[in-house]
Amino acid sequence: MTDRALHLGVDAGNSKTVALVADDTGRVLGRGRSGNGDIYGAGERAATRAVAEAVAAALTGADSPPDGAGLVSAAFCLAGVDYDDDHAFWHAELADRMPGLGARYTLLNDGFALLRAGAPDGLGVALSAGTGAAAVARGPAGPDGAVPEWSASFWIVGRFGGTDLGSAAVDAVISAELGLAPTTALTARVLERWDYPDVATLLERTTRRGADRRSRPALARDVLAAAAEGDAVARAIVLDQAERIAGYGVAARDRVGLSAPFPVVLGGSVLSSDHGLLREATVEALGRRLPGCPVVATHRSPVLGALAESYARVGRLDADVLAELDRQVFPPDFLLT
Repeated sequence: MTDRALHLGVDAGNSKTVALVADDTGRVLGRGRSGNGDIYGAGERAATRAVAEAVAAALTGADSPPDGAGLVSAAFCLAGVDYDDDHAFWHAELADRMPGLGARYTLLNDGFALLRAGAPDGLGVALSAGTGAAAVARGPAGPDGAVPEWSASFWIVGRFGGTDLGSAAVDAVISAELGLAPTTALTARVLERWDYPDVATLLERTTRRGADRRSRPALARDVLAAAAEGDAVARAIVLDQAERIAGYGVAARDRVGLSAPFPVVLGGSVLSSDHGLLREATVEALGRRLPGCPVVATHRSPVLGALAESYARVGRLDADVLAELDRQVFPPDFLLT
């Protein structure tokens, strides 16, 4: 069993949960991956199991006790940590599952992992478009020492991310079929993706009693690809989403009282897609709506941001640790969405 100071970082989203354990220098000693860790997206039982499995694998890899006693600090950045009741739920779960950890951890919405990944001092705005959407902000400490933080969570009513792109695509296909909207290349793409012969079958099979379960986030790649190929309907969907993402950046700024310049960190599988129109349009919209604020498309995975949160919690995050984190190499499928 290692006697070195160990840190745990956990990033839980709707597509996967990943955990890393590293020593005091930033060298990763253990890692774990599991499924959906969002208590809203997966349900409480499945989400807690996913987080527990990822953490257990990471601790085992680092030869550290499963109860968390070997950790000097931990950061749990979890989708679905939105309300005080969610915090209370996870605090109770962690006390039960990792009694050796005590209070040596931070519990945050998963958007803060992205923020710390792109802004190592932890200050600024982070906007993530993956399977779902996240918008968070953290400002400098006030005169009383309190650090203002805000997570959009259910404030996001004009949604963005893969699920929204997929839903917009289906709506566009149905509207085009009725002649209520322009024809679009999305029709052929959606039918092929879901293996339906025509739009009427698509509609019936996905809305009837006992409806087929189809992944709307999976359609995001078709929307982005069609937009890149010049389809006007797909392009309009993408540009509309870019404006909404930028709008939540403005809202996040205002909620914590940030003053320009501050970094705006972009992340998530949809914003990081090889089809760059959404990313480019979002950067352009942010330039108009948050002038003077640098936009950061970080190369660090959010789970490294979660690990950085753990180091920052105990004042051990410095340039050397960040450099060592950046040198870590993971199997190709570990971070795959």
